[in-house]
Amino acid sequence: MVPAITPIPPHIFKAILEKDGFSVQLDTEANWTLFKANSPYPVIVLPKKGELVSVTIMMEILNQIKMDNRKYFSLLEQVKN
Repeated sequence: MVPAITPIPPHIFKAILEKDGFSVQLDTEANWTLFKANSPYPVIVLPKKGELVSVTIMMEILNQIKMDNRKYFSLLEQVKN
């Protein structure tokens, strides 16, 4: 059984996207703008303020880039280790 997606810190979610091949193209005080040329949704704007990224924002981004739960949790495990 795959665990449920829960809120995580913004820097951890950014690291997951980077493991998937995204790279930071713009870093402002409030957001990271990430880019991956061959992604179904090549530009992602990720808020960096706050302690956690909401599940709503995470799910929207994961749906846009077509990342399934298995890949998400695999990348999350890699980032945490």
